[in-house]
Amino acid sequence: MSPTHLVLDIETIPDPELPRADESERVPAPPHNQIVTMGCMLLEDYVPKRLGVVGENAPEGQMLADFALWLDAKRPTVVTWNGRGFDMPVITSRAFKHGISMPWWFNDRNTRYRYSTEGHFDLMDFLADFGAAKNARLDAYAKLVGFPGKVGVDGSQVQPMVHAGRLAAQTAAIFLRVELLRGSYDRARYQELARTMLAFIDEHPRLGEIAGKINRESFALSAAVASSGAAAPG
Repeated sequence: MSPTHLVLDIETIPDPELPRADESERVPAPPHNQIVTMGCMLLEDYVPKRLGVVGENAPEGQMLADFALWLDAKRPTVVTWNGRGFDMPVITSRAFKHGISMPWWFNDRNTRYRYSTEGHFDLMDFLADFGAAKNARLDAYAKLVGFPGKVGVDGSQVQPMVHAGRLAAQTAAIFLRVELLRGSYDRARYQELARTMLAFIDEHPRLGEIAGKINRESFALSAAVASSGAAAPG
């Protein structure tokens, strides 16, 4: 059975119904973050199939209800950047507010187990060896694989739905390279998947702002030199 992954990024604003969070905190605690957008990219066998927004233009409660039902029915592996530290605690605390069940998250040990990549794969935590190394921003890893990272503006300056689509696409690009790093497929398969991802981005109107800023040779590894079997030093 081919793997199904849902690359997820949420956009939030302070919840106006709660007391103001501690202003010394750069990111408020999860309950203080009201979800306004859930951007996602669906990958089947690592090939992008859809890019969109969960419950587009729906109120938060409906958005979360739709998301919880879909997750429980499809059981994908959700891929995030800092999802254990932010996205999933925010999602579950807001589901708590609206009285929404999330059995996908709570009934399977792997989804909540930090060292598992089944159910939920937090790329930031994985690349930092689960806290052994210092975390880096998504922007840095996006640039390492040839994507632009921040596109001239921060998230507060663009429409949340558009911003979420851009971040989901760049997270998906990092994910493809992480799977090559892990040996989930070989270099030739990665190059094929990278070309497919670039074609998907070129065809999607939400992603026009980043399409022209991608270093395509770097992302597809078309100009890089693969291991040629040269003798190892020593």
